[in-house]
Amino acid sequence: MRNALFVLGSIVASQSASAASACYVDFINRGDDSVVSIELATPGQHDWKPVALRGVTNGGWVSDAGGYVGDAMVGIDVERGYVYDVLVEFATEKALLVKAFDVCHVHALDIDKVRRQARPIS
Repeated sequence: MRNALFVLGSIVASQSASAASACYVDFINRGDDSVVSIELATPGQHDWKPVALRGVTNGGWVSDAGGYVGDAMVGIDVERGYVYDVLVEFATEKALLVKAFDVCHVHALDIDKVRRQARPIS
């Protein structure tokens, strides 16, 4: 009986560990300009790594200039940590930098809303 409980406990623990290795964020772009790339870096560093944009949904479309308008769900590997600076690049407008974004506690980033509240970077 103890062996069975140990095996069951080990299975549950291993599934929990693998589930914690990624967090999912919905990058929402309802603005006029399409997003062509999203990159993450350790806060204050320049170790930018692109994220793969998968499955544009909710009426989204890929624009002629490249990129997307709509929602794109992104799985983020959290082995580097949970908090990142996020660089959003657009097809025609200046890039947007979102500092110290917690990818595991905030499950959606409304890019257009943040862009209206912040100053774009050049």
